[in-house]
Amino acid sequence: MFSVLIKSLVRASFIFSAGIIPALGVSGPSDQTFWLTTTPPQGLGSVQAMAGVSHDDQLLLSSVHGSGFSLSGFWGEGKGLSSLSSSLSLAERDASLFHGNYQRPTHFSGAAFDFLTGGVQFTAGVSQVGAVQTVDRISWFAGATSGAVALQLYRVDNEDTEQAHALGLQLRLPVGEIQTAFAAAGSDVSSANLRWQLPLGHHLWLGFEVRDGRSSRFGNGEYQRWIVNFSSRQGSQDRLLAREGGTSTTDIATTVALAAGAVGIALVASSGSESSDNQLRFSTQHDAARNVLNGINPTSVAENLEYGGWVYRNSDNTFSATEPVKGTVDSVSIGSPSSVGAGTATATYHTHAGFDPRFDSENFSFADISLNNNWGVDGYLGTPGGLFKFHHFLTGTITTLGTIAN
Repeated sequence: MFSVLIKSLVRASFIFSAGIIPALGVSGPSDQTFWLTTTPPQGLGSVQAMAGVSHDDQLLLSSVHGSGFSLSGFWGEGKGLSSLSSSLSLAERDASLFHGNYQRPTHFSGAAFDFLTGGVQFTAGVSQVGAVQTVDRISWFAGATSGAVALQLYRVDNEDTEQAHALGLQLRLPVGEIQTAFAAAGSDVSSANLRWQLPLGHHLWLGFEVRDGRSSRFGNGEYQRWIVNFSSRQGSQDRLLAREGGTSTTDIATTVALAAGAVGIALVASSGSESSDNQLRFSTQHDAARNVLNGINPTSVAENLEYGGWVYRNSDNTFSATEPVKGTVDSVSIGSPSSVGAGTATATYHTHAGFDPRFDSENFSFADISLNNNWGVDGYLGTPGGLFKFHHFLTGTITTLGTIAN
């Protein structure tokens, strides 16, 4: 019902806005997005609409303006990280800290209320966000924006609990523009970044950026990154600070940026199933295979049973492994590559149980190699003696990469 009401409001407002001369090329929340905005509101009850399209993202927001306030409805759809808002500056590496499957088809709708006092625009709103194979989330957002300062607050809830929260802050100072953001989901996953843009000329900027993140979904737990860059651009770095409404009317671009940011944080921080979220992620295929075999090989040797599974590539180009499947003394059935629903299968892994004079347990069997070749994937083996072996199906070479627990 909520979604239907919002869509009806937006569509009705947009139709009502027909005939108003659109202003192309106006300031919007992202430089990589095509924006279409109707002319600024004129008087009480006037309607203004703003639409943005970028890659897989579409957003339409329509506002009804009063004296120093406005009521807006919005809806849209997309896939993965929203490129319609720079308020949180979430990159793909930041998103991968929370979840590897954030690039899912998404639809959203919501409403916002803005009011203007003392040259500061205050915004509060809520959005309902749904994605494929994921329960709906409610994303709450609030902000305070002036010509020199922009503050954004976000909270994401599912049906039962809080999923994530985020904070964004932008400052325009004589020494340049500073932007910082922090997002967290629970106590073990977070991302923070700080950017400083120093103007060197009318169109030339020198940028400094620091990013820091931590996550239990990666083997090393955290990452840091320092970036220095030169850029040539027109206008302000942060569109949230480029308010067009002046001091008498609320700025629709500010509302759009906050709404898009609310959708973005909901997608990033809670975009998949709990089982997928809990899988460790590694930068290489070797590391993912070594980790799972190092954990299961002692059990395999003690029980004298084979264990196996799949190594797969996540959508963020990291690698994970499925949970080990128990087999028999000389075989294990791990299914086909299509059975890996969380990513793209790139390799098999399995153990060779305990020491047994009937089998050549320290080497790949002919059946092992044939199966990898038929599926077109690499293979990893953990042996009773603790060897960690790799079969590269393209070249047919077999190498020992080191040792694992046994």
